[in-house]
Order: sequence, then C-alpha cells, then structure tokens
Amino acid sequence: MNAQLASHEFWKDRLDVPNYAVGEAARYASVAAATVGRWHKNTTLGGRESGAKLSYLQLIELAMVAAWKKEGMKLADIRVARAYYSAKFDTPHPFATLRLKTDGIDLAMDAGAELLIGNKRGQLAWKSMIGQRFKEFEYEDGLVSRWRAAGVTSPVIIDPRVRFGAPHVQGVPTWLLKERWEAGEPLDEIAEDLSVTEKNLKAALVFEGIDPRKTRQNEWVH
Repeated sequence: MNAQLASHEFWKDRLDVPNYAVGEAARYASVAAATVGRWHKNTTLGGRESGAKLSYLQLIELAMVAAWKKEGMKLADIRVARAYYSAKFDTPHPFATLRLKTDGIDLAMDAGAELLIGNKRGQLAWKSMIGQRFKEFEYEDGLVSRWRAAGVTSPVIIDPRVRFGAPHVQGVPTWLLKERWEAGEPLDEIAEDLSVTEKNLKAALVFEGIDPRKTRQNEWVH
C-alpha cells in the first residue's frame, strides 16, 4: 500500500459531510429544532441551507453554542466572536476547531500566557479571568475529536472515527441498542450479545429518551 495513502486519516474527509438531521442534532444539543435554523440564519452558526442535515463540525458548533448559552453568554457576543475567530484563523468552523472557553460573559481561546477574547475582537486578558473549557469536548489535531454528548460522566460518545459519528457506547450505536430494547429483548441479553455493560446500555437508552426500568408489553419471557 502507498505510504501516503496508508497514513491518510480518512475520517477527516467526513467531517463536512451532512450526516445529522436537524431534529436529531437539536436533541443531542438539548435545544429546539427551530433554534438550530434560527442560529444558522442569524449567523450565530455558519451558513446552512434550510432543512439540510448538519455535518459533524456543524454539530459540534451547535453543541458549543448551546453550552455557552447555558453559561449565560449573549448570542450577539457569540456572533462577534465567531466572525473574529473565523477571520483571524481562516477557518469556517472556529467553534469546532479552536480551543475556546467562557466565563459566561466573554468567549476566549488560549494565546500563550493570556487569552484572546473573541467577542472583544482580540483584546487580551489573563487566564485567571476565564473559567476552564468544557470537559465534554476532547481535542485532537486542532479540532474537537470527541464529544461526550450526555455529559462528562456519561459513556455516550460522538466521535467521527467511530460508527461514522453516530452516538455510541463501547462502539455500539445507541440507536441499535434502542431498537433491540424496543423489540422486547431483555437488558442482560442485549448487553451480552453486543458486548456492552448493562450500566452503559442503560445510559445509552436514557440518552435515546427511554426509561430502561419501564415494563414492556412485548418483553421476552423465558
């Protein structure tokens, strides 16, 4: 095999491929589907055709903006920061490819011993002024490579290198676990068959909006 081909990271070729339906992405980010369209339209997020699916990078940016909003940031400041970082670092997806953090007022990135505040167009501040970046997002090669979509303690992960970016636990898509549960299969058998722990299986079901303690009429009886 050609050495250059062997070293190529093909998963990076999929980062811009539309893969997540709007409703699906909205659920992962815990926002309304209408909010996704509004944020794209008012440039809080990058451009996207109405109704089009989101790519992995767009999904991460959506998750970032949703998280910053929960921290108290204003959309106007997020838009200013986006325009600044996108122009300064020549990237169409600054929120997915730069290590950013917020204290609920300003949006900043590491700049040596200081932080570069995007919504103040590059004004520098000491790091002690800004809280630590969100631990749900893990970085590799200059971009968010893993997102713990259900929180930092949850085993549910979205990683473009695994299952084409579908949410998963231990490499098994959460949608597949949901399907098996809805088919009536016992939790222990699903876990054994797909080689996941029951704890992670239950976490995946909760992520999919299912209460694993619920009694199912079609549950298999042995």
